Amino acid sequence: MIQPAPGDTPPEWIHILPAGTFKGDDGRGPYVLRDPAKVISESMERAHGKLTLDENHSTDTAAKIGMSSPAMGWIVQLENRADGIWGRVEWTPPGQQAWANRAYRGVSPVFDHTSDGVVTCILRAALTNDPNLELTSLHHKQQETRMDLAAIAAALGLPATATQADVDRALADAKSSRAMHTSLAGLLNLGADADAAAITTGVRARLEGESAHAQALTAVQTELAALQRKDAERTAEAAVDTAARDGHVISKDLRGELIALHASNPEMAAKIIAQLPKIPQGQVARQNTSAHAAQTAAGVGTDADPKALAKMDATFKVTDAERKALGDANAY
Repeated sequence: MIQPAPGDTPPEWIHILPAGTFKGDDGRGPYVLRDPAKVISESMERAHGKLTLDENHSTDTAAKIGMSSPAMGWIVQLENRADGIWGRVEWTPPGQQAWANRAYRGVSPVFDHTSDGVVTCILRAALTNDPNLELTSLHHKQQETRMDLAAIAAALGLPATATQADVDRALADAKSSRAMHTSLAGLLNLGADADAAAITTGVRARLEGESAHAQALTAVQTELAALQRKDAERTAEAAVDTAARDGHVISKDLRGELIALHASNPEMAAKIIAQLPKIPQGQVARQNTSAHAAQTAAGVGTDADPKALAKMDATFKVTDAERKALGDANAY
């Protein structure tokens, strides 16, 4: 009997079921692996955590007529990968011997499926030399390199307990990171071989430059807003003062409020000014002296026609106290 050579051990993982839609070489099918996670869960539950790996489907043939059907191994874990479902095998001595003899080259699964071909559960698998499905050969280089999983995991910074799925994800992440690295290097006008430090420096410089530009833009916008406010205030002052000269009764306090309102809402200020009492022009006596000229410029004269003032009082319902105050109403 040939004994396994040192280091010549069977693969820990074997390919059991293809991904997606597949068909047997004998024409059966098509089948579809639609929900691998559900299939794995159902399979391990029905097998109580251990699927049989026999030879040439002896469990379904020889065992039914009372003949021997020893297990070549036990599939104790199922894992979904890009190319389908793989199983981790605990090999028995007969299985290890069959591997050492290179007695079998392939794997053939037994699975349940719906009437329309959707796989629902893996029941078991068999070592065979006439596999019906296109699966990775037992002696394929890919199978043998699976034995170096721990070394690959270590190189990727993963723990020793990392599974093949963990390694596959880490490799995919590394590929994605490399693509991003190349893209960033291009955007920063760096060479494709630029290291992480160079890219980090380039990104920082770009961000700092954009920040300085943003600050300068903010300063310009602030200065422009200040100029616009001053211009609006000058326009407001001119409008309110013109209204006062036209005879509208505007006190010092009201002037300030109207100017502030006009600067932000000219239309509203104009409506309010139009509703203010207005001393009729021509009914205010004008004096030639500078003192009386200053008063009449404000809208109220010391020699105003008493009848005109009385008429104004009746029109705008101005009290005596208010009329006496009109001499100062427009002084500001």
